[in-house]
Amino acid sequence: PLVGIGMLRLEQMLPLTLGANIGTTITGLMAAMLSNTNALQVALAHLFFNVTGIVIWYPLPFMRAVPLHAARQLGKGTRIWKGLPLVYIGVAFFLVPLMFLGISTMFTQDKKGLTVLASFIVIIIGLLICWTIYYCRYRGGKQKCYECLVMRQARREMMATLPHDMAFLMAGYKKLAEHTGLPDEEGDEETPEEEDKETPEEAAKPLEQAETPPSNEGTTTEEEAA
Repeated sequence: PLVGIGMLRLEQMLPLTLGANIGTTITGLMAAMLSNTNALQVALAHLFFNVTGIVIWYPLPFMRAVPLHAARQLGKGTRIWKGLPLVYIGVAFFLVPLMFLGISTMFTQDKKGLTVLASFIVIIIGLLICWTIYYCRYRGGKQKCYECLVMRQARREMMATLPHDMAFLMAGYKKLAEHTGLPDEEGDEETPEEEDKETPEEAAKPLEQAETPPSNEGTTTEEEAA
């Protein structure tokens, strides 16, 4: 948020984020000191995992550019489609950890079937990652993803403003009808059903014509002819 509102630059925010990651491990380490050895082992693994990440990504400038570039791309995607942060959180903090937890569990069960299955899953994931990189770089996948995000955001904005737009169009139509004298759809214009419907007087006329006998004027009988 601080970078989004312009208070800090992205390069200034990176060391603050890395320091915050180290700070979150201290509370777990303090709690683990009062527990058993397994809890302390997990807390130390959490601490050294974050320390190792800082050692890899921060000291060298060209390595530092990798997370900065990823953060910029995520910011651009969020500006295009507002739902991207939710997708990122779901994938990065739920789907990927659960997937790796399941794979590691299958490898530690000491069963050949699970070990073979986990190996196939790792191979498939590696192939999918390679295909995704190839598709984005050489098959226009990045541009297609950009167009998809733009279309989703446009559809979302259109659905959000649709009631207001319809009310505006109806108000404009009423003003145009008052100015030009166009018929109003609700009252002035007759529906086809009303045009085709017969009144009771019109329906009674054929019956009256059928009941009246034909007149004898202008006809001659056989006797008069003789």
